[in-house]
Amino acid sequence: MPLFPSTEWMAEFCARLAAHSEAPEIAQALDGVYRFVIEPAGPLSDRHSYDISIRPTGAGANIGVVDGERHGDPRLTMTADYRRWQQLVQGELDIGMAVMLRRLRVSGDLSSLIGNVSNAGPLVESLHEVDTTWLEDS
Repeated sequence: MPLFPSTEWMAEFCARLAAHSEAPEIAQALDGVYRFVIEPAGPLSDRHSYDISIRPTGAGANIGVVDGERHGDPRLTMTADYRRWQQLVQGELDIGMAVMLRRLRVSGDLSSLIGNVSNAGPLVESLHEVDTTWLEDS
């Protein structure tokens, strides 16, 4: 089970999303780079940031962690502290409610997010599917 937060955890999340039956449609609608930022809280003392690329490829999808240097601004950035991410991953916090209550900050191309909100379901499902080891459990 990968440790959250880590590149291995993000890679597993990407693998789950890429294996989703709706992956080609998701990639077509959400084509771009998305940044996940985990702010310090609880046992996490450093800020972590990961870029995830979601790209359509013919009849499929190429979804993975962007390695190396960042290339420009992401299409969307989602920022929350460690405890909020933990709640999101465990299905204890609804993303829509978290945004409304400012527990999850979203910046970037918000118009495309609103237009593609139905494609967020598989993203959330993939978050929940990753068997996770938490910092306090390691």
